[in-house]
Amino acid sequence: MPDPTARALALLALLQAGGVHAAPALARRMAVTERTVRRDVQRLRELGYGVDAVPGPAGGYRLGAGASVPPLVLAPEEAVAIAVGLRGAAIGAVGGLGEAALSALAKLEHSLSDEARERIAGLSQSMVGLGGGSPVDLEAVVLVARAIRERRRLRIHYRRHDGTEVRREVEPHRIVHTAERWYLVAHVPEQHAWRTFRLDRLEPRLPLGAPFPERAIPDEATARFVGSSIATAPYPVRCRVVMRASLAQVRQRFGPQIVEAAERDDGTTLVVFGTDDLDASAVYVASAGFDFEVLDPPALRDALARMGERMRRAAGAGSGAES
Repeated sequence: MPDPTARALALLALLQAGGVHAAPALARRMAVTERTVRRDVQRLRELGYGVDAVPGPAGGYRLGAGASVPPLVLAPEEAVAIAVGLRGAAIGAVGGLGEAALSALAKLEHSLSDEARERIAGLSQSMVGLGGGSPVDLEAVVLVARAIRERRRLRIHYRRHDGTEVRREVEPHRIVHTAERWYLVAHVPEQHAWRTFRLDRLEPRLPLGAPFPERAIPDEATARFVGSSIATAPYPVRCRVVMRASLAQVRQRFGPQIVEAAERDDGTTLVVFGTDDLDASAVYVASAGFDFEVLDPPALRDALARMGERMRRAAGAGSGAES
């Protein structure tokens, strides 16, 4: 590999795989001498890449943080994956991120091969944002993420579902994104409880508060907690329905942000959700395509009866037409 630029990029690709790479191993992979490896490491540093030298018997080189944001060496599949993510960010619900995402996408496409550019163009043309989610301020997301990373308490002003405003000091744990919205999962010390907060209703305040001890919660448990909170907590009416279908079938029809679901011993599935519109919920439950039984509230059964009567009248509206 005689070309110094091509050789440096090849070295960069090896380092980007992560971990510590011994100089002899790098030299063998690149079919060069260790002295050449050291020169190429210096060349990468001059270009702004943070290449750290790790001393000791198990030492070598690893890619660290640079002084700027230098270019990456990406495989075609990696470039397409990043492009899809940027396109999603451009049509997503984080305010202030769309323009930056589109700019980054344009730069990425400009540097790719024709084949990769065509694949990305096809994906971009097929992706459409439906909107509907409330926009989230980018600076708020960045500040919340910083508090999570530094494990510092965060003071927030929060607007509840009913419009009332509260002030809280929380211990932020994770940011969770659903199909439409962003949520903060945090522990509230004064309540000794975990809570979810919609980021579009949240205003974080500086300075950050005191450090707090880590509370280990698996990401799967965090996702289940958010799903449960979204599906039931904000609504005045709590509904319980038994679907005559497996848990997997119910999950295909209803996302975790819509309902809580638990499989029962007889193979049916208990579905729990909150609502402020029983007529709309009656339509939604009936359209799932499964037989079902309403456990409570009785008002949901009444809404289903009204809907059934309307359907019956609609089905019989043309029965008197001449043949």
